[in-house]
Amino acid sequence: MRLWPAASAKLTEKGWRTLIKPYIFTTLAIGTSVTAGDLMCQYLERHKTTAQKDKGSDNASGLEWWNSQRTLIMCTSAVLVSTPYSFTLARTVERLFPGKQGIQIAKKMLTNTLMGPVGISLAFTSIGLLKGQSFEEIKLKIVHHMPQTFLLGNCYWPFVSFINFRYIPLNYRPFLGTFAGMFWNIYVSTIANKDNDVEDDKKEENTKIGKHEQLSVPLQMSGTGAMTVAIQHAWNMLDKSGKDENKYRKE
Repeated sequence: MRLWPAASAKLTEKGWRTLIKPYIFTTLAIGTSVTAGDLMCQYLERHKTTAQKDKGSDNASGLEWWNSQRTLIMCTSAVLVSTPYSFTLARTVERLFPGKQGIQIAKKMLTNTLMGPVGISLAFTSIGLLKGQSFEEIKLKIVHHMPQTFLLGNCYWPFVSFINFRYIPLNYRPFLGTFAGMFWNIYVSTIANKDNDVEDDKKEENTKIGKHEQLSVPLQMSGTGAMTVAIQHAWNMLDKSGKDENKYRKE
C-alpha cells in the first residue's frame, strides 16, 4: 500500500512528460496558422493601407501593408488562449470517444461543433483585450459576429475534422489543422480586427431610417394633403391665365 502513492506520482509525472512534446507541436501549429492567416488577410486588405495612413495608423514594419502589431496580437492570442483550449478539447474528446469508428467520429465532430461558440468567443475576447478594447466593445463584437462566424465554421471545419479524426494520428492532427486553419484565420482576422463595426451598424441603421422618412413624405401627402396641393396648383394656373387674358384685352 505504501508503494501506491509513489507509483501514482511517478505515473502522473510520466503522463505530464508525454504531453510536453504534443503541446509544443500544437503551439507551433496554431501559432503558425494564425500568423500566416493574418499575414494573408492583411495582404488581401492592402488596398486599405492608404486610408489607414491618412488616419495616422502606426505601422512599424518594413512592408507598407503589414501591421506588425496586429500580427503580434493575433499570434499572442493564439499561443496563450487558443492553444490551451484546442489542446485540452482535443485530448478530452479523444478520451471520451476513442477509436476511428464512424459513430465515434460523429460524436467527436458533434462535440467540436457544440464547443465552437466557446472557442470563437475566447478568441474575440483575448484579441479585444490585447487591443485595449473595453468589455462592452468585446461583448458587442461577440454578439454581432460570433453567430455568423460559427455558422460559416460549420460549413468548413466538419470536413477537416472528419479527415483528421479518420486518418491522422492524434499527435499529428495539429499539422493538418495548421494548413486548414491558415485559410480559416483569414476570415477570423478580418472579423476580429474590424474596428467600429458597431458604429457602422448604427450609421447604416440611421441611413435606412432617414431613407424611410424621405419616402414617407410623399405617402403622407395622400388624401387631404394631396388634394390641397392639387387645388392650390389649379388655382395658381387659373390666376395666371386670368392675368394673361386681361393683359391681352388691354393691348
